[in-house]
Amino acid sequence: MKRLLLIVTLLTAIQFVQAQDKIKASEKLQIQKVASVVLKDIHTDFNPQLLTLEMPAPGSESYRRHLIDLKEALYGNGKYMPTATRLNDTALLAAPEILTGWEGNIMGTGVPNDNDMAISNDGKIISVINSSIYIYNSDGSFLYSVSLSAFCDTLGNAYSKFDPKVLYDPRADKFVLLFLAGFNPEQTNVIIAFSETNDPLGEWNFYALPGNPKNNDRWTDFPMFALTEEELFLTINLIIPDEPWQTGFSETLIWQMSLDKGYNGDTIDAVYYDSIFFAGNPIRNLNPVRGGSTTYGPDMYFLSNRNFAESNDTIFIVHVTGKLDDPLTEVTVDYSRANISYGVPPQARQLPTHIFDTNDGRVLGSYYENNQIQFVSNTLDPTTGFCGVYHGIITDLEGTKNIDALTIGDDTLDIGYPNIAYTGKFEGDNQSIITFDHTAPTVFAGMSAVFYNWGAYSDLVNIKTGDTYVNVLSGAYERWGDYTGSQRKYNEPGVVWVSGNFGKYIDGFPFIQRNNATWIASLRSTVEPNVAIPSATSVAKSAIYPNPADNLFYTKFTLEQSGVMAFYLYDMNGRLIKQLLAQQGQVGENIFSFSTDPLLPGNYILKITHNQLPFTTHSIIIN
Repeated sequence: MKRLLLIVTLLTAIQFVQAQDKIKASEKLQIQKVASVVLKDIHTDFNPQLLTLEMPAPGSESYRRHLIDLKEALYGNGKYMPTATRLNDTALLAAPEILTGWEGNIMGTGVPNDNDMAISNDGKIISVINSSIYIYNSDGSFLYSVSLSAFCDTLGNAYSKFDPKVLYDPRADKFVLLFLAGFNPEQTNVIIAFSETNDPLGEWNFYALPGNPKNNDRWTDFPMFALTEEELFLTINLIIPDEPWQTGFSETLIWQMSLDKGYNGDTIDAVYYDSIFFAGNPIRNLNPVRGGSTTYGPDMYFLSNRNFAESNDTIFIVHVTGKLDDPLTEVTVDYSRANISYGVPPQARQLPTHIFDTNDGRVLGSYYENNQIQFVSNTLDPTTGFCGVYHGIITDLEGTKNIDALTIGDDTLDIGYPNIAYTGKFEGDNQSIITFDHTAPTVFAGMSAVFYNWGAYSDLVNIKTGDTYVNVLSGAYERWGDYTGSQRKYNEPGVVWVSGNFGKYIDGFPFIQRNNATWIASLRSTVEPNVAIPSATSVAKSAIYPNPADNLFYTKFTLEQSGVMAFYLYDMNGRLIKQLLAQQGQVGENIFSFSTDPLLPGNYILKITHNQLPFTTHSIIIN
């Protein structure tokens, strides 16, 4: 693979916030437990699946033709947005380290995969796709599997199950799993399952939210959820029956409900918020912003954009201000403008002539940490015209809400369906791992990642290369997967677990299959990664001189054991300027120096690591 390209403009972010009438919650609903099941006791599993192979032909009236026509109009014949400048040609950071990986959910047959996963502090993994749930240990050993249908068979709901999502709650040390059932107003439900313990093979409590809560002839599609310290927040799209989701979208709702009551099997308090509009139009596909190092609250942020825009810089910032029982809690709707534009992604290329669907440019992953939000979405890479990833950072959430963004792209690959997880170890860290699926005419569908830290990015690292192109549906268009999974390992800072898509070749009678398949992997950041700091430090002493410095800066230190010394220079805002050096240090006295000539006068921070452990930090003044 060729190196990662980073595209960014030098424009200064502009922001403007427009106030809107405050949105209040619905009347409180009481949601009773409808069933419970012990996962390991499920032994009868028919795993029923119905897959429609037909895809829209050119010029047809198929429900999916709307978005396909839009992309062909925008990007046909090589048309795309004006180019931006490259940030740099050489990555400043090392790529994430791949720790482990294996094929997951081998029983799955859903199209698309819709990969998601969660991992507990003791290493139990739940991996979900459109048709199945798999349980693993963190070493990849298999524990149990069950279809979505059998998992909730006790509900007596035979309607199609789809769009599964799963979260681990580090506060309660338990899991929450949800999915949808039914495609029309009479059938539609949101099924939420809470684990009673930290053992995913144990008992789960089921609750069913109405998929047509306003009783206005709608059904629920595309759930996204996040947890605060005490509550669960869920967003869903209401769809007009007998219309495609592209044109039949009605509005997005926010559900807010109690959390511990679900774990205990008690009746859950819940409210929802509707009429979340901007300039008279509903904001669609609100992404709940998850916590970075852990959960936050009692408030919750949500992000959206103009999903179908050819080129736009608006990011909507929706805020539920408190708990559902607080009479002052309300929903506020603001917007801010990023420094660069995003655009609806073009279709992604495959070998030989098959094309992956990329849907729209909705926000697909986000987290909150240090009073800022990082988020990712599909977009157009304006340098190549390929599918890329839009990475945005929102700062000063309580004030100006500035948004700095860039497009992550590759000169060979289409990359899409990203997710993001926080990898910081210490207070004030600003690092993350961004993962995504990749494909190209000469590269089979697989997974990749980059590492981000204070304005710098690593090269792309290949997590998994596919075995073949994907060819499940009729015609040229194939489903790529509507989302991927990513979660910080909460008790191992720096480590992220992910699940995504790759092309799998199956030569089995009577069919040769080229399927979507699931890959599960763990990665680690390359700056101050998860390693427990030993109680006995290897540092005997450390000194700096001169300070302030004119031309050269020196630091002297003593090592009790040899190891790799890495030196990182930051500005006072915590932005990484450059990794200055990584070199073996020897037992005894060592001196490190560097020229300050490239630096403007001011204050800087020098961070030093020893064998990837925090070593020391110095504040530097440059005359």
